[in-house]
Parts: sequence; structure tokens; C-alpha cells
Amino acid sequence: MNLRILFATLLLSSHALLNAQEKVPTSDTSTSPPPSWEQIRRVPMSGGLRAFWNVAGGDNATNYREAAAHGFEMVDLLSTYSDYPGRQKENIRKTLDTNKTNPWQKPEFFERIVKRNIEKRSNQNAIFVHDIEFSFEEDIDKVWADPVVRAASKATTREQFADAYLREWATWFTLPCQWAKERFPGTPIGIYGPQPFRRDYFGISGKSAQQIDGTHHSDAELWQHIDPFVDYYIASIYVFYDKPDSIYYMAANVEENIERTRLYGSKPIYAYEWLRYHSSNKKLAYQEVAPWLAEAMAVLPYFCGARGLALWGSEPKRQGQYYHTLPVFMSSLGRISDLSAKIAAAKLMSDEPAHVLWKAKRPLIRRLRVSADEWIILAVNPWQAEDAISTVEVPLEKGRITVELRGRHSEIFHCVGESVKQM
Repeated sequence: MNLRILFATLLLSSHALLNAQEKVPTSDTSTSPPPSWEQIRRVPMSGGLRAFWNVAGGDNATNYREAAAHGFEMVDLLSTYSDYPGRQKENIRKTLDTNKTNPWQKPEFFERIVKRNIEKRSNQNAIFVHDIEFSFEEDIDKVWADPVVRAASKATTREQFADAYLREWATWFTLPCQWAKERFPGTPIGIYGPQPFRRDYFGISGKSAQQIDGTHHSDAELWQHIDPFVDYYIASIYVFYDKPDSIYYMAANVEENIERTRLYGSKPIYAYEWLRYHSSNKKLAYQEVAPWLAEAMAVLPYFCGARGLALWGSEPKRQGQYYHTLPVFMSSLGRISDLSAKIAAAKLMSDEPAHVLWKAKRPLIRRLRVSADEWIILAVNPWQAEDAISTVEVPLEKGRITVELRGRHSEIFHCVGESVKQM
């Protein structure tokens, strides 16, 4: 990637992440500077697996260049509803603060603002992500009782209204995708916002599949209208807690999205990650994730059906390489890189659902079958102490093998015939 393309990407990403940057603190608990890029291994991918860099900050040009050199692809993340030149006077998102019930009530500047923002895209070598996040009223009975909204829908029955209501909300997402495709044909388009299975932490563990589907019924209803307009899916798995549950939360959210998207075809899923704890956890907000979690984040999505991950971040005013945990992340991701052609071609086997293992507090094991004689296995026991060692049996086609798990490490084993190699 040349510097011209890098700087084009820099301009768009800075534009898209301006609001987020203002909210992220610039201080860090560590007093030593993060390791330099020279101390970080490269992670080139093959076979169709991918890793994306979507981190913006005070030293974008250097970090974009280094990230590309280390094997990352770039992302154009657009804050689609923002009105930057107009100082947010015509911000589409702000209109939704007072409108949660009438999807037919788009602001008159909707198309103009969205198309203007799309036009600013300049890096056609990157995937394009619309960042569109908002909530709306999902209680159909409540909205059906509103005569203004009911009249706008032109529906005569509640059933007609229910379909029309979600179909119209879907256009708030699909029109930007449609306009982006028209302006940049051939560019992969996706959305950060709604998901086929919206991010769910406590809603998975301890619930039956029927309860989970009940909680997320509207996800599927909305997504069926969005799906034809995107080229890939995004599963957001930002980490909230420094505890074992986080492993199963990440796995479950990727796997639940995989299960639902297979109804539509085989578009790839990319897991969006952040090397800091989510801001909703006030105790750990914006601190870098623990090394064992950074290690897991780098490999787990590829063993749950994802074809790639995107590392997001917003680091205003920071210089140099931003993260103390990036070397751990990259070293772990390097194991995927080394086996990427095989992983890409392997068959993901049907293992126990993550939420079942979570509830039982058992190790997470995921198997990839390359052939009858060749397997790639992920195994992690986050419940044990950092200095503990345990073993677990893994069934393969020609018999069981026993592998050793060290502390909370996410272990990867490459099995060929009788040989078992720890990566």
C-alpha cells in the first residue's frame, strides 16, 4: 500500500472517528511506552482469511503504514449519519433521539447527508463499513396503537403493520449501503450496528435455545431486509470483563451470528475487537485488556466460523505504537497466519455450544478438520489459575488425543497423523 492510499484512508478514518476520539481518555495505567512495531511479528494471511486494522489516533500515518506492512488490511469506517462540515446541525442520528417509533419520518436531509459522506470515501482498496447505531421501539403493539405511525404505514392489520414497520426501519441501513454500492461498485460493503444476532452478554449463558431465539427474534426479522445489501457480516465482541466468562461470550456471539447468517448464504463474518475494555464497565473502562484475553481475541474468532477480525481503536493524541498488549495479540494471531491456508480450507466441526460450556464451567474446545489425518484444535480453560496445568481429551476421527492446557492460555494444536504439535 503506497503513502497516497494510506493518507486517503487516514483522512476518512479520522473523519469517521472524531466523536469517538473525544470520549476516549488519553492516559494509561502503564508508565512505560508500548513496544515499537519493530518488536512485533508480522501476520500475513492466505487462503481467504483476513485481519483488518481500524485503529485511528495521533500517529495514523505511521501506524497505518506499519499495520499494512505487518499483514493487516485497511478499513474505511464511515460515521454515516454525521454532519461534520455543518457542525452537526444536520446530524441524522440526533433526529432519532426524539423519534423512536416512526421509521417513515426520515429527516429531509437524510439522502443528501449520507451521499455527501459516502462521496468522501477515497480508499478503494479497503472494505467499507457504515457505522450506523441507534435503537428504536420494538414493541409492535405499542407502536400499532399510535394513530400517526399506523397511518404512515398504510397497513390495515397488525400483521401487515409489523412487517412494514421493521421493513421501513431497515431502509435506514440499506439505503446507505445501496448508495455506497452505486458510487463504488465492487467495494465490499458492511454495517457496524445491527447484527443478525445482536451482541448479548448475559442473555446467552443459562438460557435455552428457545429463550435465546425469543430474546433475539426481532434481530432476524430486521436482518432479513438488510441482508441483500451487505457483502459481509460484523460480530462485535468488545470485551467487558477480566474474567473467564469473556471467552465464552466472544465465542457465543460469533457462533450465534454464524448460525443465523447461514440461512442467507456463505458471506464472511468479521469479528470487531478492541484492545481496551468497553466503557460500560466503569471499573476497567478504556484500560488495555489482560494479556490472556488479548491472546484469545486474536485466535478465537477463526475457530468459531469467522473469516477474519477487525481491530478497532481510537487513540487521540497518542504517538507511536499505541498498545502494550499488541505484541501478545500479534504473536497469538501469528499462529493463525502460519496455518491460514489450512484453516481457511478446513471444516469447522460441530462442538458443544459455547453457552453450554460456559454454564458448566468447562474448557472451550473447537476443532477444525483439514483431513481425516490432519486437525487443528483450539483449547482453553479460563477457569483455572494462571500457573495451573491441566489436560483435556479431544475426539478426532481416528481416536482421542490428550492435550495439555497451561493456565488461561488459548492453546492451538496441529495434529498430523500421530504427531501433535503445540503452536
